[in-house]
Amino acid sequence: MAGGYAWLPQPKGIPMHRCKIALALLILSPALMAGTSVPEKAAQSADGAPASGKAMSPLAGTWTLKSAYDLHKDGTKTFGFGSQPKGILVVGKEGDYSLQVFRSNEPTLGVDERGMRKEFKPGELASTHYGHVDLDAVAHTVTFHIDLSYIQRWNGTVQVRPYTLSDDELSYQVPAQPGSDSVAVSVWKRIGK
Repeated sequence: MAGGYAWLPQPKGIPMHRCKIALALLILSPALMAGTSVPEKAAQSADGAPASGKAMSPLAGTWTLKSAYDLHKDGTKTFGFGSQPKGILVVGKEGDYSLQVFRSNEPTLGVDERGMRKEFKPGELASTHYGHVDLDAVAHTVTFHIDLSYIQRWNGTVQVRPYTLSDDELSYQVPAQPGSDSVAVSVWKRIGK
């Protein structure tokens, strides 16, 4: 494989350049979101708050994915990313973020409701995007201003989602897509501020 990426797993049907982008985001996001450059660190106040005068984001920190599932209207849950998906959400002090969710290490083939073998769609293997995130505590909404996403139709979009935040656990729902009977739910646990 060209470019020295022979070790990088390439799920069937996903172009190698998308695998490389997802890998780069995963590797670089902690450094990018932490604001590790010396000038930015010097511009922070003594308490670590942003020097821009903006309040620190209540979501600032590093979060790990606790669960991801689809909640159907009848109350049942299905697990589009598998039984144990992995993910990380890194939010900077001013709300810049990078989010990655990856399917658990399970086969990329499944069986549909009729018992027919099917391949998972690229959106069922990974969800990754970055941009800026805002929290509206009054409306109980979290708003993702998505700069770039693995799901191309999300590029440059703004997505508003209802949320709950309790101590260091964040849960939000992605609104149902047209024709769907479910909402996607993501639950995150903060592991560092």
